[in-house]
Amino acid sequence: QARLRLQEAIDRAVQNAKALAAEVAAEKVIEPDQPTPTVKAFIQFPTDALPEPARSFVVKGAQAIGCDPSYIALPLLAAMASAIGNSRCIRLKPGWTEPAVIWTAIVGESGSLKTPAFKRVVKPIRDRQGEALKRHTEELTEYETAILRYERDLAAWKRSKSHTDDPPEKPPRPQADRYLVSDTTVEALAPILLENPRGVLLARDELAGWIGSFDRYSGGKSGADAAHWLSMHNGESLVVDRKTGAVRTIYVPSALVSVTG
Repeated sequence: QARLRLQEAIDRAVQNAKALAAEVAAEKVIEPDQPTPTVKAFIQFPTDALPEPARSFVVKGAQAIGCDPSYIALPLLAAMASAIGNSRCIRLKPGWTEPAVIWTAIVGESGSLKTPAFKRVVKPIRDRQGEALKRHTEELTEYETAILRYERDLAAWKRSKSHTDDPPEKPPRPQADRYLVSDTTVEALAPILLENPRGVLLARDELAGWIGSFDRYSGGKSGADAAHWLSMHNGESLVVDRKTGAVRTIYVPSALVSVTG
């Protein structure tokens, strides 16, 4: 009798399973509105498209560091664009030109050697910038001496009663050659671009800090810095009004800043 009850239970379970299977089969299959997105296969950076010596620099540098070639190629493209700057523009079609401005960002997991690759590209520019600033410091020392001499000669000319000679000419203040900036606001960048019309490279190991600095000193005007940076990406004019300083309004006809990090 116990065996009979067990068999009846098994039969009922089988019947329930068949009924459930038939019910599921009868239900309408709902197709998704859009196909399920798939992750595209990683595409290697086309190092063959680079001219020499850039190609060898990227390939050999990646081999030496043990990183992906794109980690070197991307900041290198931005650096080369900043070197071209306003000296050339790209003519895509008649009446359509674009400035030599490139913004690049290295994206990778922690420990993927992004920083060593980035430093390898930026180091020559930083070295050149250091030499230029050292030279500028020496020029400023000479300028201060020349200003003292000028003020002395000007005072003597004013005391002269004849004024037969022209007044002494004031020496121009030396300008610093700038190739590289890192942590700067739009207001601080404007005079740099005015003195260096070719353009500069903004290089930061962490671009999140640069993006986070937008509107830091804009007096609550949301989007002010972002709009200026978009203008510099397009090589457009830049107008910055300052509350202090000898020059209150700075106008840069064509502000070019390539960015990498």
